[in-house]
Amino acid sequence: MALKKHILCLFALVFGASLTLQAQDLESVGTFAGGVSAGLTATQISGDNLAGFHKVGATAGVFANCVLADQPKFGLKLQLEMNFVMKGSHSYTPPSQPVDPMSKYVLNLGYIEVPVLFRFRFARITIRNRSDFELEAGPAFGIHLYTRERDAYGAVVGRPEFKWWELSMMGGLSYRFKEHHAVTLRYSNSILPVRKPTWAVNQTVKMQFNSVLYLIYSYQF
Repeated sequence: MALKKHILCLFALVFGASLTLQAQDLESVGTFAGGVSAGLTATQISGDNLAGFHKVGATAGVFANCVLADQPKFGLKLQLEMNFVMKGSHSYTPPSQPVDPMSKYVLNLGYIEVPVLFRFRFARITIRNRSDFELEAGPAFGIHLYTRERDAYGAVVGRPEFKWWELSMMGGLSYRFKEHHAVTLRYSNSILPVRKPTWAVNQTVKMQFNSVLYLIYSYQF
């Protein structure tokens, strides 16, 4: 209960900062700004013997950033985010094969994720509106909120629990097509296992890692 209170306080802090951090020139060195984001996720669990990003989910959150460098040919920002992210895994049968109802498997995971990203602007195009292209990379710390695991027989029991935390690395490409609007394609993968096998309970469960593809729209105030 205390951990959830700390998470809510941190979320409120970042959200409040994202609403209050505004500036006339968003690209001046030392400028702080904030915003909101939302998007879709496609996920898989490495180590569950189900290959492919077949689990579709959603993500939403807030962010705040600071301009560290701004030159005509490049720019650099440090960005802190707090996002709710849906992760997990889903069985998949190719259309060319008959569907086996007994092979059904769905794993739903929910996380609060806090990425710390360096965003490098490597190109700027100005025609009618200024458009920026940015590369991003950095670590992310996640708090596990819930697990829902089901197969053809119903809720799965007796398997090892997921860790309450996650450490991952992420990277992506962002296209800011107006001063306040951007679209980002991002990928993240757990550095350490999010689930370890417990030999006394279930010998078939391998070490598992979260892999996530993100498509995110963001609005910077």
